[in-house]
Amino acid sequence: MPVATFAEVAAAVRASQGTPAGQCIDAATLIEDDLGITGDDGCALLEELESTFGIAFAGADGTLRGAFGLAPDEYLFHGEGWSLFRKDKVRPLTMSELHRVIAALQLSGPA
Repeated sequence: MPVATFAEVAAAVRASQGTPAGQCIDAATLIEDDLGITGDDGCALLEELESTFGIAFAGADGTLRGAFGLAPDEYLFHGEGWSLFRKDKVRPLTMSELHRVIAALQLSGPA
């Protein structure tokens, strides 16, 4: 399978979340802050991207830590509504980083 381009990842995110065509999605776009994708919507997005690109974000330990380089107390998304996670424990995820992770997982082999 060829490695996904940034444009393909952006299109998949846009389609998954119903992001308007006029809204800019570039390398610096933040998934939570700019696109408003958080909580269950963030988890659903990751599942759709796994299916679309034939990858698995979760490592052997069942977490996202390896793929995204998260520390033991870091998370990708806030909960929707009231959250147990402090803001400083949720690491900002850019579209550029999301594309990099997807490409690296595609290059490392099948999910």
